[in-house]
Amino acid sequence: MEEKRYINGKEVTSPIYFINNDPKTVTSEEIINNEVIPLVTSGKQELNEYNSYVDYEIISSDTANPYIHSPNAPYDIFFYLTRETAADPEVYRSFIKNAETRFRRSKEYKTYKSYLMSLGFTRSQSMGNIEQSDIVDIELHHNILNLFDDFILICEHCLNTVGKISTFDLIYLVTLEHQNNRIPCCFLDVTSHQMYTNDPDGFIPPNMTFGRWWELLSKYRYGITFEIAEKVNKYIDKYRNQIPISIQIMPQEQILSFAYYNEYGCYQEPIPMQIPQQQSNIFRLE
Repeated sequence: MEEKRYINGKEVTSPIYFINNDPKTVTSEEIINNEVIPLVTSGKQELNEYNSYVDYEIISSDTANPYIHSPNAPYDIFFYLTRETAADPEVYRSFIKNAETRFRRSKEYKTYKSYLMSLGFTRSQSMGNIEQSDIVDIELHHNILNLFDDFILICEHCLNTVGKISTFDLIYLVTLEHQNNRIPCCFLDVTSHQMYTNDPDGFIPPNMTFGRWWELLSKYRYGITFEIAEKVNKYIDKYRNQIPISIQIMPQEQILSFAYYNEYGCYQEPIPMQIPQQQSNIFRLE
């Protein structure tokens, strides 16, 4: 005999939805007309799977940042990352690493690597005699900024402009920048890839790097951090004579000034010195 299910003392047989934070049964017409928000969007959900939470607000959508709450959890799970939730470095790092891992496993990332190989990038840029084959693999290396830095750049830009970002938004934007060829990258053999990844001063020359990285930096300038500015300026200093003059790269002083602005919310001004001492290099965005 099928077990009877009740809400507020009334027997129910239809799927259960939340309307104004109250559990309620609805008709299919109401669902189709988007008059209610389903508690579970995929398939029919049995009441006994969540009936212990009937008296609590499970999903809150009445704020700018929806969250999931449980009386058995010490904290809520927010949908968007905001400046407030990103204040915890562990939460922020976990958010970025989770998005990066999901992106690396996505079919879009694999498709992008296949697209680059279809253009003829089938050899290691450091060991030209090593070519992609059934027994030898070459790996995609993100030059200048590693993939983690790319995620931070875009995430910080959205936090400083929009104020919030979700994992899905971040992965979509990183995927879009790859597809638009703005991410600096190249192919390396496995050994060289490990060597360059673990060397903070290991860079691939501009003539071996694919991607309009200067456009990425200009587009997401409000996401530049001091670490990102240091890496980009170090790369420019190292390969200044090899970068084509036709490329419109943001001046190094401006890159550093954006990092200062994004960190402190104001442009860097000259600091009056009461005691004579060595003058520091002061940069200001004009």
